[in-house]
Amino acid sequence: MPVTLQPVQPDHAAALRALTLPAAQADFTTHPAELLNSVPGDPQRQLITVLRGGEVAGAFVLAVGEHRDRYLTAPDPDAVALSSLSVDAAQQGRGVGTAAMQALPGLVRALYPQARRVILVVNQRNPLARRVYEKAGFQVTATREGRIGPQWVMTLPLD
Repeated sequence: MPVTLQPVQPDHAAALRALTLPAAQADFTTHPAELLNSVPGDPQRQLITVLRGGEVAGAFVLAVGEHRDRYLTAPDPDAVALSSLSVDAAQQGRGVGTAAMQALPGLVRALYPQARRVILVVNQRNPLARRVYEKAGFQVTATREGRIGPQWVMTLPLD
């Protein structure tokens, strides 16, 4: 089934709130229900829904400004940050996360035409997430200390 990405729509809210995540992932992401309460209306962040076969399968946030720059040692107006990728537990292991990240460049180019790269951080205790991002072309470009331990900073060039 095809995986597509789109900015969150009102009719996605119930499915996003009902998403389940494995307990082991709770430290590494923010549940979409929390994002629905904090992201809409924030001009620097956009909640994106991951759809598989037209059904809600996950979500993540794209950010610019201060929400992007907190991941960096210096502001980077050419970057867009990705955070809080969540895929419903029932959809995990089916390539949904990888397909979503492979579709990401087209979405970022459409929403942020000035962007030259996407950045994100992955906790080093979460190597499965790192592999998903690497399959989509992200590369580790730095390390940093996060709130729950060391993180890889990963970058996907858009040029």
